[in-house]
Amino acid sequence: MAASASRRPSPSAASRLSIGQVLEILRDEFPELAHSKLHYLENEGLITPERTAAGYRKYSREDVDRLRFVLRAQRDRFWPLKVIKEHLLEHGVDSEVTSIASLPGPSSTLQAVRLDRRGLARQAAVDEDFLLELEQFGLLAEGALFYSATELEIVTSARDLADEGLHPRHLVMLRTSAEREAHMIRSVARSRSRSGDSAARGEAEDFTRDLGESMITLHGAVLRTKLRED
Repeated sequence: MAASASRRPSPSAASRLSIGQVLEILRDEFPELAHSKLHYLENEGLITPERTAAGYRKYSREDVDRLRFVLRAQRDRFWPLKVIKEHLLEHGVDSEVTSIASLPGPSSTLQAVRLDRRGLARQAAVDEDFLLELEQFGLLAEGALFYSATELEIVTSARDLADEGLHPRHLVMLRTSAEREAHMIRSVARSRSRSGDSAARGEAEDFTRDLGESMITLHGAVLRTKLRED
């Protein structure tokens, strides 16, 4: 076992955990999780950590389990917080997100993965030259140590298109369009993130994700409409 893994705390190792320890526990599954997200979920009533006399947050095992459920429901099923809260009130965290009724978003079928470069190539059934080509045309970030389900989806989709004659060099327009859409979404979401307010930053992160999913849905619908035109 790696030294870092052996030092990693577990919910059972202590009765209460600091926010830093909670982030460390969940880092492998949710590498982008930040303090602001936890503060936002607390403000929304999804988690209720205890407070010390000095005002520091302390999390129980139940808090961590509840937080993991909330994050999986958002990531895997794209549930809005209202739906998650209603489910928790009725069922708690006993049921798995993947086995209960959902309001699936466009990316709801993605599963959590963490792949190195060799693993990415193997899972997508491509070679190193293809990954380099994707990087050359800006479809895959250069220098990454690990890749998520999103990168795997990019590579496999680009592979399928290449098999039909649409190679990465043909997809620059798609990348440029995505960059413009992302810039537009971030501009709208920025007004919700007040400097120094960590909960507001967490709200902005969720708002950005929801806008992105709506944009993906709209893009797909418009493309299907255009493909039906004579």
